[in-house]
Amino acid sequence: MTAARLRLPHRPRRSRPLQTTLLALVLVPVVGLSVVGVVGVDDRLQHAREAETALHEVRTAIALDDVRSAVGHEVVPVLGAAALTQPGVLAAFALTPEQADRLLHERGVSGAAGSTEATDAAVAAARAGDATGSGEVLAQLPARLLGARTATAADVDRGLTLYDQLLADLTTQVNEHLRTARSLGLAGDLASALGDLQRVSRASALASREITTWLGTVADARTVTRRDFLQVWGAYQQASADVVTLSSPGVARDWSRAQRSATSQRLADVLASVTDRDGTLTLAELTAVATGSAARDATLRSVLTRVAEVVVDEARDQADAARRELQQLLVLCGLVVAATLAGTLLVRRAIATPLGRLAAQSRSVAAGELVDVQEQGPTEVRVVAQGLAAAVDTLRRVQVQAEAIAAGELDCEVVRTPVPGPLGQLVQASVTQVLAALHEREQLQADLAHQAAHDALTELPNRAQTLVLAARALHRAARQGSRVGLLFLDLDHFKAVNDSFGHAAGDELLRTAAARMNATVRGGDVVCRLGGDEFVVLVEGVEDEKGLVDLGGRLIAALSAPAALTGLPQTQHVRVGASVGVAVSVPGTLDAGRLLRDADAAAYRAKAAGRGVVEVFDDELRAELSARSELETALRHGLETGELVLYYQPVLDLETGRTKSVEALVRWVRPGHGLVPPDAFIPVAEASSLVCDLGRWALAEATAQLVRWDVEGGHHRGLDVAVNISGRHLAQAHLLDDVTDALTASGIHPSRLTVEITETVLVDEPLALEHLRSLRELGVRVAIDDFGTGYTSIGQLSRLPVDVLKIDRSFVSSPEAGHGDLVRLLISAAHSFSLGVVAEGVEEDGQLSALLDASCDAAQGYLFARPVPAAELPAAAILVTEPRT
Repeated sequence: MTAARLRLPHRPRRSRPLQTTLLALVLVPVVGLSVVGVVGVDDRLQHAREAETALHEVRTAIALDDVRSAVGHEVVPVLGAAALTQPGVLAAFALTPEQADRLLHERGVSGAAGSTEATDAAVAAARAGDATGSGEVLAQLPARLLGARTATAADVDRGLTLYDQLLADLTTQVNEHLRTARSLGLAGDLASALGDLQRVSRASALASREITTWLGTVADARTVTRRDFLQVWGAYQQASADVVTLSSPGVARDWSRAQRSATSQRLADVLASVTDRDGTLTLAELTAVATGSAARDATLRSVLTRVAEVVVDEARDQADAARRELQQLLVLCGLVVAATLAGTLLVRRAIATPLGRLAAQSRSVAAGELVDVQEQGPTEVRVVAQGLAAAVDTLRRVQVQAEAIAAGELDCEVVRTPVPGPLGQLVQASVTQVLAALHEREQLQADLAHQAAHDALTELPNRAQTLVLAARALHRAARQGSRVGLLFLDLDHFKAVNDSFGHAAGDELLRTAAARMNATVRGGDVVCRLGGDEFVVLVEGVEDEKGLVDLGGRLIAALSAPAALTGLPQTQHVRVGASVGVAVSVPGTLDAGRLLRDADAAAYRAKAAGRGVVEVFDDELRAELSARSELETALRHGLETGELVLYYQPVLDLETGRTKSVEALVRWVRPGHGLVPPDAFIPVAEASSLVCDLGRWALAEATAQLVRWDVEGGHHRGLDVAVNISGRHLAQAHLLDDVTDALTASGIHPSRLTVEITETVLVDEPLALEHLRSLRELGVRVAIDDFGTGYTSIGQLSRLPVDVLKIDRSFVSSPEAGHGDLVRLLISAAHSFSLGVVAEGVEEDGQLSALLDASCDAAQGYLFARPVPAAELPAAAILVTEPRT
């Protein structure tokens, strides 16, 4: 700032100070009173709104709690009456149906009709009254109540579930409204009363659920266990204790009096005794629970009603008090505003002109015009003008620095010289931050580039970077006349470690494997991770394949050593190995993807050879891959041109001795080759997405064939069909669309279609169970093919979404006595879980006789018929021996 701007005028004119002009306003603290008034008005208005909101929320909660209580009263007679019709319940209490009927009508266990009417009346009252904040819940209540009542008549377990869900939803809504009321920050007696209401409401809800859960255990419901009842019973005891110990004395006294009533005490004694037994009750105890639950609910409800009345009264009183205080504050604010207007008129007359001029200059400065500021007017205005002038001068210097920074001249003298004062310090700090940000951005770009090219877990180059590095190595090798080697490593048994110890342990094992490989390879060799448990080692300057094979052996030895997993509660030592495939570049080739595919193919052959070995990609493997590719191309062409057909093998019902269904088997009639065996082309399809196309075609063709047989009539009319689905197809989301499209196009009932899968699919495909459940929901039947050869235990059968077990032919045809016992065990276990059983590969009369003796449901095999085209399917396959009677 120049000296001229700092120098004041030599002879300033005397002017009246601003303090003199505002003396009248100082005598009356208008500004202070205005601020206080505004704050007070806002506070009282907010307090009034909060009190009214709390009042509304409490009324809504009480209305919903009335509905919840009515539903709870309805559950006891409705579910109790339904439970006493269950054979298991009658047996548990040694009751005859006549005795149960007398209990229903003479001892008051029933009364379902009256309870439902009371519930409907409570719902109607809530919808017409205060529960306006839960309109959607109340709108759904009639339908949900009807569903629960209807379900109870047919299935106690289903009815109990629906009632329990309904009570839980109503309890949640009540608690939500009470929490909303408490969250408003209200203090004093209202906050205390709200806390009492929450505790009493929770205890009342748990009391109703205690009886509902008890009914589930008495009715032997599948979804309610004794443990569930004990949990609810314990929760109610704790909630009741909280009411007594944490609530106000009056509420605690009322609650204790309700708990000590004769019916409540008798009910508590009976339910407490159940916690020490297996859930069985005497007839007297059953009657005491059935009759005492309503009485206890009524006494507890009376406590809740009294607490609610206290809350409503407190909320109404606080809202009224807040409104009165608001009116008083509004009057005071009006007086303050009047005084402020009078003071404003006086001030305007004294300083309007100089302040108007200063305001115009300030607006120009704010608009970016750095104008000269005139220093005229009262003393205080002149001081402000001097400050504005100094600010304009500073802004001019900042403008010069900003122009230099924008031009990129960060090291010029203008930028290095800070502007005096705090603003200058901020500008200088900003310049420093800009320079730091540039360096930080460069570092961030480098970090992002590293992350994009490297695996986050092991810090090794990822798949994309592997291809880049391999391509660069191939280009260098082409210039130097050398070769590049690539070792593809697939860890053995890694999945078992992941499944047994978790993904965290698997990640630790992968890091250990990466460190061991880095320590084993030579300097200059690059270890990369493709993903999962697959790694590669890129080797340049390869002289012969022997060196790569030796390196592969050293890597297998390093990876096979025991590895300590320290991230578990107890350190575990595990062993994994590796299968290694080796590929060497052809001189002159630059295709990194091909080199990687060759190494992958060699690793696949190493795993097939027994794991833990090194295999080299050679001409034989190249020819094998070429033949496989040609076969896949021919198969895809055959599927498009209609070369594939379905053969059908009958499945006989051993009860009647007649054909009940057929299994559809894919066959390929290849021009120039004849009938191609399935084991020659199915593995090729399994290795690609072509198997999904095969499955889709088989589903459509098999269901269409059923329609053709139905139209033709005769023995084939009404047959069912089974179609094999691969694990790859089952894992695809469009499987359900494929099945639905086939059923829609054919128009057959879904129950006539059976989808067959192998046991290994249940283990290898995570989505298998979900998709199988969806198929069963469509009505399609599910069968496990080749059962007994996989990892499924008999104990898992009850949880699997399947309908039929197909026993593998290796057990059926084996002469060993142990296999015969196993077949009988599998048939017995399947029947225990209500599953059908089909025996595969029946070829001799003795095998059929053994299956008949073991009560097997159905069988298929060469003894009855071989797979044949649809036109050659026998009119009827009949057992050569008498069926069982």
